[in-house]
Amino acid sequence: MPGAGKQPPELVGRTHDLELMDRMIARTKLGLLDRGIVYSGLRGMGKTVLLLKLNGMATRQGMVTVQVEANGDAAAEYDELLHEMSLSIMRVRKTDVRERLSSVFSHIGSVNLDFVLGSAKIELNGSAEEQRAVRASSYKLELLIEGLAESLKASGLGLFLFVDEFQDMSSEVMMTLITVQHKMGQRNLPFYIIGAGLPNLPGVLTKARSYAERLFEYRSIGRLDDAAVADGFQKPARELGYAFDDQALSRLIDLSNGYPYFIQAYGKAAWDASDSNPITVGAVEKGEPVARADLDQGLYVSRWQRATPLGREYLAAMAAIGDTCTSAQVANHMGRSVSDLSSIRFSLIELGLIYSPERGQIAFTVPGMDEFIRRVMPAETQSYDGRG
Repeated sequence: MPGAGKQPPELVGRTHDLELMDRMIARTKLGLLDRGIVYSGLRGMGKTVLLLKLNGMATRQGMVTVQVEANGDAAAEYDELLHEMSLSIMRVRKTDVRERLSSVFSHIGSVNLDFVLGSAKIELNGSAEEQRAVRASSYKLELLIEGLAESLKASGLGLFLFVDEFQDMSSEVMMTLITVQHKMGQRNLPFYIIGAGLPNLPGVLTKARSYAERLFEYRSIGRLDDAAVADGFQKPARELGYAFDDQALSRLIDLSNGYPYFIQAYGKAAWDASDSNPITVGAVEKGEPVARADLDQGLYVSRWQRATPLGREYLAAMAAIGDTCTSAQVANHMGRSVSDLSSIRFSLIELGLIYSPERGQIAFTVPGMDEFIRRVMPAETQSYDGRG
């Protein structure tokens, strides 16, 4: 069964993105500056899989790579970043490079920041001690990235930070990372952020730091074209000595609608249901309900259960209108005012169930969520997990 970040048998339709990483690695080895990359798209588009693939490419070329997932808690995010950076240093195979990087890490760990923190203006929520700890982590992270990038540049290497769910990152950590990316670029030091998130990510980054629009190459990750979808089904099958016949392949292309997550689900179900070679449309049809049930459980049901009863009513109104609609349309459908529903709209955005592609507009973050709600219309008696 497909899952978030689970590597598919064949990564199709992302050739340009792999070429971008090849270019970044080559330029880094030559000591040339490059921009970071930001990928945005709906859930189920393969963003996490792509990040893992790019990470692997950089690692194999000797680059120092760090991968984290944002969670909105500044203290926890700083802890994870510092922890993962220490692990990445230990994974470096070249002894001389690893020793130099370890020396940088040890030096930063021994730095006393009291003289800086004593005059710092803290604007975070929480106790004074927690605020000081977060601010100290910010300074340490910046000093660490600077030291590592300087040392790596001398060896023709670079530091690559891969951030998943980037739109969920706390504003404190996001601003720090964008600022550091900017400073390292000004000094021609090889530190790059490769981030991925929902379609609203570019706007979130620009809101955090206006110059973020110049720091990254922005790439939209959307649906695959029919040729790439066909490859996604046929190539893994052919590697095992099998193939889908034309009718089966045509049906699978229609079912998957260009979504990588759907390709994995319907391809696996058809494979499991088949008893012939080539695999026929009969096996595809037999596997359809199995794939649909897997998609429901993997993509939709858990997200539906995150919403409160009023949140579900809001989502159902969106589904009745269509995949993308306006806040006013939803309010009108529910017989309420836009202002009455602003808090529930905000909570659904915070839960990652919907996003705002443009001012006043809202859309589902998961492809097919509107169809799922219209098809199943889950009963209000379904359990609510209390996170809404």
